[in-house]
Amino acid sequence: MDTLYTPLDSTREIRLLRLHSRSSSSKTPSIQSEDNVTICCDLYPTTVSEARKRGYEALSYTWGSPADPLSILVNQTRVPVTRNLYAALQHLREDTDEVTLWVDALCINQMDNAEKSEQVSMMTEIYAYAKNTKVWLGPADETSDEVMIQLAEIGKAVIDKGAYDLFTKMSALSIKDPVAAGQAEDQATNLLQAMLDNSLGQLEGTLRLLTGFCKLLCRQYWSRVWILQEIVVSKNVEVHCGKLRLQFAILHAAMLYLIYMHVYVSVQLAESMAALMEVTEISDDGNFPPDCELMQLEPQFKSLNSIDIKPSARFASGMRIRYHSTAEENDETKVNLIDLLSRNRVGREATDPRDRIFALLGIAADAEALRIIPNYADTNSCAVVYCNAAHALIASGHVDILAFSQWSKKDPTMPSWAPDWSEEVKQPFGQLPWESPYSGSGSKIPFKHSEQSDPVSRLRMHGIIVDYIESARPQCNNGEWLSTHHRLQACTYLQDIMSLCQISNEKLAQSGVEIYPDPSARERAYQRVPVADLYSTGMFRRATIEECHLGHAEVITDFMQSQKPVPDPTPSTRTFRSYYSLMAEQVQRRPFVTVKGFVGLAPKHVEEADVIVIFPGARFPYVLRRCDDGTYLLIGEAYVDGIMDGELATEGSSTEEFVLK
Repeated sequence: MDTLYTPLDSTREIRLLRLHSRSSSSKTPSIQSEDNVTICCDLYPTTVSEARKRGYEALSYTWGSPADPLSILVNQTRVPVTRNLYAALQHLREDTDEVTLWVDALCINQMDNAEKSEQVSMMTEIYAYAKNTKVWLGPADETSDEVMIQLAEIGKAVIDKGAYDLFTKMSALSIKDPVAAGQAEDQATNLLQAMLDNSLGQLEGTLRLLTGFCKLLCRQYWSRVWILQEIVVSKNVEVHCGKLRLQFAILHAAMLYLIYMHVYVSVQLAESMAALMEVTEISDDGNFPPDCELMQLEPQFKSLNSIDIKPSARFASGMRIRYHSTAEENDETKVNLIDLLSRNRVGREATDPRDRIFALLGIAADAEALRIIPNYADTNSCAVVYCNAAHALIASGHVDILAFSQWSKKDPTMPSWAPDWSEEVKQPFGQLPWESPYSGSGSKIPFKHSEQSDPVSRLRMHGIIVDYIESARPQCNNGEWLSTHHRLQACTYLQDIMSLCQISNEKLAQSGVEIYPDPSARERAYQRVPVADLYSTGMFRRATIEECHLGHAEVITDFMQSQKPVPDPTPSTRTFRSYYSLMAEQVQRRPFVTVKGFVGLAPKHVEEADVIVIFPGARFPYVLRRCDDGTYLLIGEAYVDGIMDGELATEGSSTEEFVLK
């Protein structure tokens, strides 16, 4: 392998792979091949500008297992490659013409860390300058051909009917302008009504299509962290699966339709079932007649809702739209590193865990300002890379990167305050911080970066002390996902919070000191705290007083009705469903009361005497634990009722310095 790679003359050089045709390769003695025609290539250096001028195509794929490789000829040298790369080259090879490719596993000397660092820094240009990027999902399976054909038909129909732009508009406006997003949804529904009705009327076919589509999106390719940059920056993207291929725009249009159709059909079925429940008589044993239409719809409804459309491919597609937006100067179309990291915190694979940072720099709008440079030196450990990235993000004002730091870390060298992106990282309160309705630090105390003179594993922050944890109740449902089948556990959780609110009221009676900046908020604390004052209608927002009141009451009423000899059906109101789902988002937290009487939710690892602090610039308060040496451990973000809108962060508020480790 060493003979393949002579040093590149400069950081402006890359290598390209010339893939010989089948006809010319058939003259070469066979090495290892599945079609008896050896894969033969030439690897040669060239400048980026020359490569762009002459033209080449980039391959986007997953390396696959290194076990049991196959061999190809590169510059007359036998080179082992993974079976997935072999299959991709075999598929992309032409009968009579050469194909010029950029393939990371072959074009970068993977054994030279210095070269690897330089080439990774150039990958944005490499993919952006390619004539085409070939996405290789892998060989065909028993369902992929049928699904690819259907996706082509659906995607083309969605584009031809003018609904594609409306779908992308819905996604872009869902948070900042829900009204406009709703209008776009209504227009898209009208344009695609016939297709939606057909999907609802042909449920068996719809279930088969959605299942096959999910299987396609579950392929390992979509889990690679590097595909984001490769798909996003490329001018033209073509998706290959087996012998079939799709233009990426058509796949994206089909994807958006299927995601919307999945929800649409589910809602229609739920409404039909609810209507049937009102008019269908229940037998003496408390069940519906087995031959009624309701019993026929129920298994289809369950099958439909068991289908989980993975978000990985959808996110890559949405990012591509934003990256190539015509409004290049509009900051709203740009995505910063913290946004990329938070949306790719689960389900992304990287052979080198440092790539969870490095692979995103090419599409991060703030990469240059953050000054994070890919460095694959052995001394630049994963923990160091993650800590440096967290330092850079906090210094730029993204204090709530702290909310992605989970308490349990497999790597003992990771400090408590820095997120370990190689593990599954949960969203705080089930939402992304910048989409949160909270503003715990308010606007009166602007963020000011503390000068860092400590080791990279430590963080200095100034903050306002809120109070100390006095006691905490157990997690809801022992930390397991809460469903409507867990009625007793849900009501136990509500009762625990009501008891803490009562303790808070008793503290007020004893001290005469009202800690709530708005005393009237105390009256409804027991209804807000269980859901962290959130409400969901497809996205999280602050709950209205009436929504919290209704949701809380309906959960209790549902539990009481479930205790009857013949239980009443579970309520189907939006407030009930939202309240239950938002309680479920909080099961990793424990309800607490502080010494002064604040009530809220804190991470499950919270203990008595932990301190609650508000850091300027942060949306959430944070729980810290003091160590014997005077430093602190970060326990995690908290919901503290009554102070989530910056009520305590007023001008003149005194701050203290905390050193986190």
